[in-house]
This record gives sequence, structure tokens and C-alpha cells, in this order.
Amino acid sequence: MAYVVRAVPRERQPILDRLAGASRRFQVHALLELDVTVPMARIAASEPRVSWTGFVIASVARAVAMHPEVNARKAGNAIVSFDRVDIGATVERHWQGRIVLDAVTVADADQLSCAAISRALQRAKFGPGEQHRPSGLTGAMLRLPGPLRRSAIRVAATRPDIAATFGPAVGVTSIGMFAGGWGWAIPLAPLTVIATVGRIADRAVVRDGVVVVRPMLPLTLSFDHAVIDGAPAARFTETLSTLIETGSALEAIALPAEP
Repeated sequence: MAYVVRAVPRERQPILDRLAGASRRFQVHALLELDVTVPMARIAASEPRVSWTGFVIASVARAVAMHPEVNARKAGNAIVSFDRVDIGATVERHWQGRIVLDAVTVADADQLSCAAISRALQRAKFGPGEQHRPSGLTGAMLRLPGPLRRSAIRVAATRPDIAATFGPAVGVTSIGMFAGGWGWAIPLAPLTVIATVGRIADRAVVRDGVVVVRPMLPLTLSFDHAVIDGAPAARFTETLSTLIETGSALEAIALPAEP
């Protein structure tokens, strides 16, 4: 049998490091199925265009702003809490003839409209998008051999001043491009909360004692139990469910100038 051996692409090393860093984490998962009849109609009529991922990111960000205790990260024996709501997301893009996975940070996502977030994701996916080369301490660590690099990252993650620079504590990822159904993200350090978005499908549900068909969105929330206990996770989940089902993030709010 013929085969080809290729080195692991350099740009994939950070993903492998994050997976290794998350291998000892204890995750709590909440499996949700949300009725998106209201937001579906509003998104279809939205102008400018709003993507479902943009809507979910905006909803997650608003829920985080209402429950700031989830916007935190463990660093050694300390908890680092953030005072702004940045949300991490991933996009696939073409780069140097390959499809690569890019990490995108939506800064101050709780203050952005769904349309602004959707445009930011589109720019990240289809824009000129350069591969940013880490510099300073992070760049130096990435140049180390694998075992040394991961050991250095583990040690750095115990320092609150360094762990605070590792990006957002909350992330959103979509598996909606796959066949409809459930799924959850593999834990990725340094994310404390991960929202995994599935594909919307019509389901039979009971409303006022009658079986009806509604568009349902599968959503899985994964929490790092080292930072978030069950009760705060449940309160966050309830708030997010309400925000998504009512389409609250699509309402006009006082916003700064959009990028």
C-alpha cells in the first residue's frame, strides 16, 4: 500500500499543545435543545446579514456579562477574572494552498451587534488574513522542541500574569457543517467555557399540550469544573437559553462605532 509521510504543519502545533494542556481538566457538560423559532424569523429578515454563529456568539457574550463569574481562568492556585467579555472562535480559511484552522478573538463581544460579529467572522475567513507569528515569551516557547514547549506552557499557565495573556476564557465552536445531531468540543486549554453549536433541525415538541414541529438548535456547554461549580453553570445555562430562544441579542442596543 502506497503512503506519504508529512511533518505535522507548524501552524497546527499550538492546537496540539492546547489539547495536551487540557488533558487533565474535569469538564461538566450541559446538553441543550433550544427552540429557535423567534430568532430564525428575525435572522432571516435581518439587514445587514447576521450569521447563526454571530448570533450565538453575541448571545453567549451577553450571558457572560450577566454572569461574570464564568469569565475566569485557573492559574496555579489562583483564579484570574477578566473585566471585559472577549469570545474566542475558530474559522477555517485557505492559507498557502491549504485549509487551516484560525483562532479569532471577538473583543468586547457583549457590546457588538450580531451583524458586526458576523462581519468580523467573515473577514477572518475570507479576508487577506495573515498568519500572525507570536513574539516575545510566547514566540520563544513555540520555538522549543515539543516536550520542552509543553512543559514550559504548563509552568507558564500557573502564573496569573502570564495566564491572563492566553486569550479569552470563553469560546464558541460550530459543528453545524457536519450532519445534524449532537456533539461537544474536546476541551481546549485555556478555555473555561465552550459553547458547541450543532445544526438546526425540525423536531416534534410539546407546546401547550399539543405536539408541534419547531426548529431546534442543539447546543452543548462545557465548563471547567476547576473554575465553575454546578450551580453557577446552571444559572449561566438558563440565562443563555432564554437569550437565544427570545433572540434578545438581535435587538438594537446602544453600541460603539462598528469596525
